[in-house]
Amino acid sequence: MNKLYIVFLTAFFSLTLLSCEKDFKELAVNPNNPEDVGPDLLMVNIIRSTVNNMVNDAFSIGNVAAQYATEIREPNVDRYIWNSFGTWNDGFNTLRDVNNLYEIAEERGHENYMGIALIWKTLIFSRLTDAYGDLPFAEALQGKSGRIYFPAYSTQEAIYQGMINDLEEANTLLATNGSPISNDILYGGDIMKWKKFGNALRVRLLIRQSNRVDPSTELQSMLSAPEQYPLMSSNEDQAALEYITSPNYFPLAAYRSGHFLDRRLSKTLADVLIDLQDPRLKVMAQPTVESQQAFEAGTGELEWQGVRNGETDENLGSDIDSKVSQFGTIYYIDQQVAAPADGLILTFAELNFNLAEAAHKWWISGDAEAYYNEGIRASFDYYQSFDVENVFDIEAYLQTGGVAYNEAQADELIGQQKWIALFFTDLQGWYEWKRTGYPTLEPSLVNNNDDLIPVRFRYPTDQQVTNNENYTQAVQRQGRDDINTHVWWDEQ
Repeated sequence: MNKLYIVFLTAFFSLTLLSCEKDFKELAVNPNNPEDVGPDLLMVNIIRSTVNNMVNDAFSIGNVAAQYATEIREPNVDRYIWNSFGTWNDGFNTLRDVNNLYEIAEERGHENYMGIALIWKTLIFSRLTDAYGDLPFAEALQGKSGRIYFPAYSTQEAIYQGMINDLEEANTLLATNGSPISNDILYGGDIMKWKKFGNALRVRLLIRQSNRVDPSTELQSMLSAPEQYPLMSSNEDQAALEYITSPNYFPLAAYRSGHFLDRRLSKTLADVLIDLQDPRLKVMAQPTVESQQAFEAGTGELEWQGVRNGETDENLGSDIDSKVSQFGTIYYIDQQVAAPADGLILTFAELNFNLAEAAHKWWISGDAEAYYNEGIRASFDYYQSFDVENVFDIEAYLQTGGVAYNEAQADELIGQQKWIALFFTDLQGWYEWKRTGYPTLEPSLVNNNDDLIPVRFRYPTDQQVTNNENYTQAVQRQGRDDINTHVWWDEQ
């Protein structure tokens, strides 16, 4: 055979094999699972999974613990039969993605993604430590990078300082003239709104630890430099995830109607709102079925009725359904039907109540009454947006007895109005009640905790097995792994 011909065939088959190998590699790449994961691909799941967990925890635990709601069937939460719940695992699972977001963004020099990762890390760690107290923080999430598989528990005091430091760094990293971000389902890529959220979260943390650490210096530093530390200025800035149609329904849409209706309006919240003639009641809850039937028949008026927390078994019969109020239709219409409620993270109303408390206690200069009134206005405006047929008379409400601001009762007034505004906001209403004692809550009528309202979640039982040495040290330092053990900032 001609040598030239052999060389030609060899070259031909070599090129063919190279081409086939290239084609095979291209075919082997799954476009739905890219090998090169950018920070933008992590954003949607990080935001959605966290806020969904917050909404579910609000419905299942937070609303009941803060006495916005009552369980009328299988009342374990209401009767203080508590365990660790799923909050720990949900939080740490998402934190792994947040950590990946930060590391990938850092490798690529995307400082805006780094800043967002630090804010989200703080959001998750804050809700975890406020529920459990001491937990892995400084050594957390280092299984791959640092080969730390049994992380030590940081004290809550150290966790708070670390979170506040992270928010300071986030504020520095975030730049409106920096690289753009995508897949941002919370703020649509608006970096200024992320900065405002991060700083509002910092104000929340400074106020929450204020029984232990004087927040004056840091609060004054932030408020005296608004260009450096911008804060929310309207409801348009607040951190609230707007749910849309499938697959991004409000999370409760996945519940069967029977499960949703297991929780009803608490008598505690109902009595406060009725006494104040508060129009937000008509959005938060529905009139009783019995009163709706009477109203439609022309024989009665619409009525809102709550259930006592920890109601006795004999009063929780099947006939209770028509006699007590369900949550409002903004939270649930029917299974797999979109409801208009948002996933509330941190609202403009909450920020104003925090600043009102700070001004009242002379931590900052400013008008405590003005902040307080602005907090109520912001909450009213938010709920008014769901009830456009009725006009809320905010100015008349601000003059109502039990609402009108006066310095002598400022702690109670601010505490109660913040409690109302935190309805369906994660576990925040319970956290704030733990810190302030407002409003005055009575223990559930029937309970398994010696007439003590729980102030903490228990650690997951698997921590006693997989991380026993560090778990044991944390319990020895903090106190019994018990629902009555106060966390560090909850000074008693």
